[in-house]
Amino acid sequence: MNEKSIVRHLGLGFMTILLLGLSASPAFAQKVEGSVHVGTLGIGAQVATPLGDRINLRGGIDFQPVSFQVTVEDVDLDVELPSATVTAVLDLYPNESGFRLSAGVLYFGGSLGLEGAPTEDVEFGNNVYTQAQVGTIRGSLGTSRFAPYAGLGWGNAIGSGFGFALDVGIAYHGAPEFSLEATGPASSDPQFRMDLDAEAESANEDIPGVASMYPVLKLGLSYGF
Repeated sequence: MNEKSIVRHLGLGFMTILLLGLSASPAFAQKVEGSVHVGTLGIGAQVATPLGDRINLRGGIDFQPVSFQVTVEDVDLDVELPSATVTAVLDLYPNESGFRLSAGVLYFGGSLGLEGAPTEDVEFGNNVYTQAQVGTIRGSLGTSRFAPYAGLGWGNAIGSGFGFALDVGIAYHGAPEFSLEATGPASSDPQFRMDLDAEAESANEDIPGVASMYPVLKLGLSYGF
């Protein structure tokens, strides 16, 4: 079983546990809290409900509204961040101070995407290709869709009225894998495809090991009812 399969099975297993916990908990229908937040996953909203005296279940969704452009090897690339992320976590409160320990799973709804066209002739491998030959270049930085999450935070989600909340944690989505493709006529040339694959492999070798972990930081405003 490879790394991505292990991460996926961990995610599916945790989601199953969450569903069993919901069906078994009479508190699920008693209290619900909603919140909005902003952070490294984008802008999002979530709901929370208690499973016990000091255990809450939270679930939410985040969207990345940000896109930007970078220039690499004379190619202007539009960067699109993953469109949506679904989160499901359990919060444990050791005391009544509002401090919490969290564990759960994130589901990434897409990969980081790149798209652009060369501004002049470009060199891939040891060969030079014209703009017309290359056409549009598309790249993707893929990871496992499911990512186990561990973190800590502040703010009891279940209460009355407004409150602030902070989450800090790490999601492990595995080593990213970069791939490239092009739309121009050169894309049917075996040599060009080898050169483009070599560029992608070179980029993969430069990806640091820490990139297998996604930092999660959220600052939110909640309301309990």
